[in-house]
Amino acid sequence: MTQPAVSQQLADIESALGVPLFDRQRGLRPSASGQALLRYATQVLAGAHRLGDEVLAIQSGAIGLVRIGTMLVAATVLVPRALGRLQSDATALRLELTEDIQQGLWPRLMRGELDLVVGRIDAQVRAAGLPHEVLYEDPHVVVCGPAHPLATQRRPSWASALRHPWVLPPRDTALRLAIEASLGALGLPMPDSRIDSGSLAATQALLQRTDCLAVMSRTAARHYQDQQQLHALPLVLGTEVGPVGMAWRDQQPSPALQRVLQALRIEGKVLAGRN
Repeated sequence: MTQPAVSQQLADIESALGVPLFDRQRGLRPSASGQALLRYATQVLAGAHRLGDEVLAIQSGAIGLVRIGTMLVAATVLVPRALGRLQSDATALRLELTEDIQQGLWPRLMRGELDLVVGRIDAQVRAAGLPHEVLYEDPHVVVCGPAHPLATQRRPSWASALRHPWVLPPRDTALRLAIEASLGALGLPMPDSRIDSGSLAATQALLQRTDCLAVMSRTAARHYQDQQQLHALPLVLGTEVGPVGMAWRDQQPSPALQRVLQALRIEGKVLAGRN
């Protein structure tokens, strides 16, 4: 498009809305009204892409498409169990799964790029006003490799744990802050750490090959301990991030999303009984 054509379309939009959308005094910057319009336009475009993807899923024989974002706390046990339940269901669903930390998933949910996020339900989730549901409590514990010196101790102390190197969650994440608060309440410093990791697979591999320690949800720790890949120490964080649950965008979930939510509720009750 030529610049005059763009300018004319912009003028038409501003005339229809009755407000200027850009500040033209210093370059071309969105006004407050322009920023509001951009937020809603982003949601409209995301909805249009979502509609196209869902129609294609229905045409292929599925009842719909559900785009799921999962945090590490749910990626090991809860979400795989729920998806396994859905796979055994006679009703066809198309599912897209994304794993990330909260800082990566939450903006995508708000923009409409995800339909559902499964992870920790904290103050940010409650303040957003989106539908959400708590499934179970899952405290964090300290974990190490099976051959770690602390794995053979019946009652290792926090002080002994701090003598070893750690793999910590990324800075400014809710879990990192919870670790700081838990150790601070005990009058202890943060552990020595040269590695910050938001990857469960990388952290697990490091613990198996080194004397590093890390923090993991108790459900995930038990899962890896049962497979003899990690060892859960009896050291539990005193400050927690929040219970495990799910948050979604639509006040009236589609039939496809309802099936995913129900599968998560069923598996969540099983895990709640184990914690």
